[in-house]
Amino acid sequence: MSDGEGLTRELRNDLKRNREGRLSSRQWRHLITEPLTTLLLLTVPLVLLVGRYGLAGRLIVLAIVAGFVLTMGSRALLFARVRLSYRVLYAEGLPARWKFWRKTTLTSKSGDAVRFDHRLGDRLKLKPEQALHVYYAEAGGRRILLSTLPKRHPQTELAEPSDDFERIGGRVYAD
Repeated sequence: MSDGEGLTRELRNDLKRNREGRLSSRQWRHLITEPLTTLLLLTVPLVLLVGRYGLAGRLIVLAIVAGFVLTMGSRALLFARVRLSYRVLYAEGLPARWKFWRKTTLTSKSGDAVRFDHRLGDRLKLKPEQALHVYYAEAGGRRILLSTLPKRHPQTELAEPSDDFERIGGRVYAD
């Protein structure tokens, strides 16, 4: 559902949690289950083949299921303790909408490019030189874009970090 200012309920909930230095439950679930689609596509043919080999095949299938559980468990631990970062970043130019495979790149006030390897939520609708409130997480050597809101949005106070953000472990970049 969208309110009159174009913020969906999901985005409002995400921003409320992110400004407190935490992932929303939707974001956390998405990050934990992210590799499951790829793992399932790769292992379903294997499961179909080894399932025919009696007890040994069943043990292999059981090992595959245990691998899924371990993967999700390790990701749950990783993202339960992930440290969120907040920054005001700028859209340098308009990215081509048809180049959906490209990574999102924003720039800091000092002109440094900040590239995000993964993005949760919808594709950004950017305007040139637009300032954005950006929350992201760094995990596993990747930057994951969690939520953004234009600085000139009427409800911009939803995106500013709370007073407890840094105390909880969040990182605020002043550039």
